[in-house]
Order: sequence, then structure tokens, then C-alpha cells
Amino acid sequence: MSYFEVVKYNDQLYQLKDRLGVLVTLVIGSKKALLFDTAYGIGNLKEEVQKITKLPLIVINSHGHMDHSCGNYQFDEVYLHKDDFALCQKHNSYPWRLRNIESAKRMKALPEGFDEEDYLKQNEGVLKEIKIGDIIDLGDLKGEVISMTGHTKGSIGILFKDWKLLLVGDATCPFVWLFLEESEPVSVYTKMLEAVMPLPFENFLVGHGARLFPRSKMVDFYNIAKNIDLERSVPVSFGGFENCNAYCYTLGKMYDQDDCGVVFDPNKL
Repeated sequence: MSYFEVVKYNDQLYQLKDRLGVLVTLVIGSKKALLFDTAYGIGNLKEEVQKITKLPLIVINSHGHMDHSCGNYQFDEVYLHKDDFALCQKHNSYPWRLRNIESAKRMKALPEGFDEEDYLKQNEGVLKEIKIGDIIDLGDLKGEVISMTGHTKGSIGILFKDWKLLLVGDATCPFVWLFLEESEPVSVYTKMLEAVMPLPFENFLVGHGARLFPRSKMVDFYNIAKNIDLERSVPVSFGGFENCNAYCYTLGKMYDQDDCGVVFDPNKL
């Protein structure tokens, strides 16, 4: 049984979901393929990708968090915005990798024969700087790196104008996390969305929840963050982040992927 569930949108666009619920996106061009994020690194992502395409890979992290970068060690090099280099190094350290293993054990999500000792020895891999405005050339398809700061300072998206498709990682999603120490204020996040929404895309893909979101959903994300009501926001807590000052505001059902909300620190509006 594969460690990854493969979601195929068409012959050139896939998402791979690991047993901990995080998605990586694979875009296949005529000469190269783009792998956007590397998940927790617990399953053999490289092997799974090679079942789909043998083309040379350009591997990019959407941001530096452990669930999007701990698989970096499986690849020769990985591109990341420089503002998230230190974050990526932290989230690939021994203590964070140990947390990943503990989480996977609780969820019964470790693959058979998993080598814990080897996994704990790994790090962030060979990081290369990617810059806003860089063009990712896959042959018949090109993607442009855009700034999507907010969730983390170095969060990026990849815009495929020919497909009218935007890859966003965790930069914006149904219940975006903006309460972390490394998160920017909510006002920075909303300004980022104001800059992104006029771009030529009709759909976008996120890092949690395998579906094509319409651009209208991003407007919903913007409106909920722009109009946070502190009196209707409720304190929330997440495993491993219990010491954070986190509140959730939503007009719908809490953490329902069909609704939208924002998880934020009231001191960083």
C-alpha cells in the first residue's frame, strides 16, 4: 500500500496526499516537472513521484514549515524564499523531526519498516534561494513566483498563467494560520491578498484539502480576515502549539473546508 494518495486532475497536474493529511503538488511540463513542497518526509515521496514522471524535477518549498519541507532530504536541492531559510532549518531540526514521528505514531501513520534513526539524522537539505518574479520553465509551461507573505514571511505562490492556476501552499486556505510567531500581522496578509486577487487565475490549489478552489473563494478568505470580529472569535489550541495566543473567527462551521475562517493572534492585527 502506497504511503501517498494520488489525486489526478489531468495528465499534467497531480496532488499527492500523505497519511498525515498534507499535500504536495506535481506539475508536469514537456521537459521538466515541478514538485511544490515535500511533505513530512516520512514516506518515500521521490519514489512516488517517479512512478508518475521520470522528467527532471524542480523542487520548491512554498514555505519553511516542517509539513512542507521535511522531505527535502530526499532531493538533490530545493528552492525556498530566503526569508524562510532560518524557519526551514528550525523545522528540520532533531526536535521537530521527533515531533513528526510522535504525531505519525498517534495517527498510526508510520509506514512499515520506517527507519526512525535515519529520519532523525536528516536536515533541511540543500537550499537554493528563489526570488519573487522568477520564472519556472518546464518546457511548454511556465510558472511565475509570486509573494504570498502572511502565514510566514517567505511564503510564495506559483502562477501558471496559461492554465489560469495558482499554487498557494498554506499561504491562504479555509482556516489560514496567522497566529504563529513567524506569521505576519493580519493586515499584511490582507494586503497580500489584495495584490494577488487581480492576477490572471481562475482556480487555486492549497496544501491541505485536495480540490480546485475557484478564485471567488479567495475573496471569501479576504473578507473574513478583513472583517474579524473579536467578540465573536473563540480561543483555540493545537497540538504542539499550545503556548500560542490563537483565536479563530468564522461565520460558518469551525474548520469545515467548505467554509472559511482565520486563526490569528489578537495582538497581531
